[in-house]
Amino acid sequence: MDRIDETLLQALQKNARASLKDISKQINLSLPSTSERLRKLEQAGYICGYTALLDDHKLGKNLTCFCMVTLKEQSYAAQKKFRQLIQQIPEIVECHCITGEFEYIMKVVTDSTKTLDGLLQSFREDYCVVKSYTYPVLKTIKNYPGVQL
Repeated sequence: MDRIDETLLQALQKNARASLKDISKQINLSLPSTSERLRKLEQAGYICGYTALLDDHKLGKNLTCFCMVTLKEQSYAAQKKFRQLIQQIPEIVECHCITGEFEYIMKVVTDSTKTLDGLLQSFREDYCVVKSYTYPVLKTIKNYPGVQL
């Protein structure tokens, strides 16, 4: 990957819906060269997909919080089960395995405290969570979904 590829990736992060023609102008390359570079970046796995960023509040998702959890069991089977179950909960938009006092940190986006309470109850009952802390987000200061290049 060279500087031109980085510039191409930056342009896509700013606007993945930009036309190939517009991107080729931004990076100062011909349309075929831009297309070829883009294809190679996709094949090499630098681009994982294309998506739209949605406004949670306009969609009625008025509560964002971060939940930190520790499982009752640390066995491989328990960890695997937890990770598989997390994939099935649409309100959990991110889940990261971490070190320290907790094993996982999750970003939850949901409708209300009532739906959050139901989710937390299911953690304790169904997912063998022994300890959890939940931190509601009051205001988002920065939310940059891309990677700094």
